[in-house]
Amino acid sequence: MIKVNLMKALFIHEKNDSEIEKLKTAFNKKSISVELVEIGKIGLLTEGKETSLILDSLSLENIDSCFLSVGVEFTQFVEPLLDEFSQKGIYCQVKPDSYSMLSSKAFQLTTLTSHGIKTPNTTIFGSSYFINASLKEFRFPLILQVFDGYKKIQDVLVESEKSLLSIVKSIKSDFDVLLLQEFFNKDLDVSAVIGENVFTVRRPWIKEKLEYAKKGSSRTLSEKEQKNVINACNAIGIEIATVKSIDGNIVSLKPSIDFSFFQEIIGKNLYETTAEFYLSKFKKE
Repeated sequence: MIKVNLMKALFIHEKNDSEIEKLKTAFNKKSISVELVEIGKIGLLTEGKETSLILDSLSLENIDSCFLSVGVEFTQFVEPLLDEFSQKGIYCQVKPDSYSMLSSKAFQLTTLTSHGIKTPNTTIFGSSYFINASLKEFRFPLILQVFDGYKKIQDVLVESEKSLLSIVKSIKSDFDVLLLQEFFNKDLDVSAVIGENVFTVRRPWIKEKLEYAKKGSSRTLSEKEQKNVINACNAIGIEIATVKSIDGNIVSLKPSIDFSFFQEIIGKNLYETTAEFYLSKFKKE
């Protein structure tokens, strides 16, 4: 077993903000020392089949774990980095290949469906050309989302066939994927998942404004719902995440948590919960 005073975690982040500092403090309280590194200061050198990490004055030999806090736009860099951690036995809350799935909504949904996880009925198009031929298959209202790579360029509620054709016709920019997704006129559950722990905020659907309330209230999901949310994370390969669901259907996942948002509404310190989760990983060694 690794001794407590030898535990060391690497935080890889986009910018050194207050969230990262609060998380670092929580780790330090659990006797886990933390090394903060901006992702822009890391290099990967690939020679043949060998990949090595280039980072001034830092050796991975003393690192036990990594907390990764970067967006999906870094997917091409993050994936080989995760492979490197995996080969060296360094724990990370995100597994290899996870960012590839997270960076594509279509890939994410098909992965979840293949694991038997409920998602909204979704039709995926690579071109708007084929939508006319499929119009009779759709039930309105529905959600239209357009993606250019990982970036969402449109997200709108469509209430009729006429509106759909008008919106599709108005799309001027190139896109990779267009999704037409079943719409639920119900409240949105936003869950912070940390290992087997699930903390949920319910954001009410405001019919008059056709949008969800910005905040909401604390809610405890049923045992079945919690299992569904955790299984969704396992299917993608992430152990710390934010999962959005409606009536048991998984709408989206992302590999980060807005700790302040949940603490304000739920009143629980998820920085400490995350540190405790990492500590449990050390104790299994």
